[in-house]
Amino acid sequence: MIYRVEAFDIQTEFLAFEEDLPSGCDEQLKVIMGWTSDQQGWEGYDLTRTQLSALEEILGKEIYDPAFLFQLSCNA
Repeated sequence: MIYRVEAFDIQTEFLAFEEDLPSGCDEQLKVIMGWTSDQQGWEGYDLTRTQLSALEEILGKEIYDPAFLFQLSCNA
């Protein structure tokens, strides 16, 4: 499964940038996102600021900017 954080411009709703999460973080994501079942590969989730902060730790960098809405996508 490929997990990606996507940032959408609040004004235009266009995708501004995306960051791929490293492979092997599935168990961490389950905890962060509160998932109780495995993902199917087509899901997308709006991220809270707390969830994004935890994902930034996995990414090893800060990406938050109040000009964007953040989502987590799952792709098989």
